[in-house]
Amino acid sequence: MIAIRQICATKRLSFALCVFMASLVMLALAAYPMYVIRPFREQDPAALQRALWVLLHNKPIMFGLFWLIATPAILAWRRSGWVAKLVLGSTFCVTLIAAVSAWINPYEHMFHPFGAPQYTSIEHAGLAPTDMVIAVALGGDSRAYGIREMGYHHIVNDRLHQLPIVVTY
Repeated sequence: MIAIRQICATKRLSFALCVFMASLVMLALAAYPMYVIRPFREQDPAALQRALWVLLHNKPIMFGLFWLIATPAILAWRRSGWVAKLVLGSTFCVTLIAAVSAWINPYEHMFHPFGAPQYTSIEHAGLAPTDMVIAVALGGDSRAYGIREMGYHHIVNDRLHQLPIVVTY
């Protein structure tokens, strides 16, 4: 009788570990676009194409995988021992994090536009002679936006010669 219980507990733990591995695969699928589309590094065109495909299609895929992985984990919870429950709880958490990450784009939070840039004269700008800038001139007014600063924001909302402009990099 004890041997049968041990076999059942081993099977439940094996099941829990398999479901946990599936949740890790789901997390890797969610993290793949974030890894490939990292700023300030060269991107392989084929990998970028795959990452963009995942970004375009990951919401229904992640939703389906969440239910496919989380439902058996929840159903197996009642009959499991404490070790299997620990693994199943971790499985649910990892699966939930992966599913929610499909709706979050970290680069939108990292690269927010400059809304009200501050200006100074060229003497006080703190630019090295080798620093590159984006220069905009309109109607006798001109501005220079440092590439180092633009690399973190990518967009500057500004006004030049009484007109609203958007500078991107």
